[in-house]
Amino acid sequence: MWNYGAFPQTWEAPDFTFQGNKGDNDPVDCIEIGMRQLESGSVTPVKVIGVLGMIDDGEMDWKVIAISANDPVAMFINDIDDVPKYLPGCLGALREWLRVYKICQGGVENKFVFDGEYQNKAFA
Repeated sequence: MWNYGAFPQTWEAPDFTFQGNKGDNDPVDCIEIGMRQLESGSVTPVKVIGVLGMIDDGEMDWKVIAISANDPVAMFINDIDDVPKYLPGCLGALREWLRVYKICQGGVENKFVFDGEYQNKAFA
């Protein structure tokens, strides 16, 4: 399970390009991967642990991966490489969902930069 939201008062600028893809002109997405479902609309302190670069309809759409600062496993997860040990299967399932989630609405499969590999917190 994960919680999908955005960082308040952030923006992916459409005039900034990464590998030829312009920013999507939206707030920066945050996907919280902890053990608890967060309340919709809540503002939650998180620890950034990595990022996944997704290309959505030809636009760069960064997905910052984080864990709630109050999550039971947050003390063990400090970077993206720690996730498989404490939340096995989480990152693969998340990437697959992001790849296909718009298809059922008539959309197309999303692509990723870095061959779909998550980048660490220093990159994020």
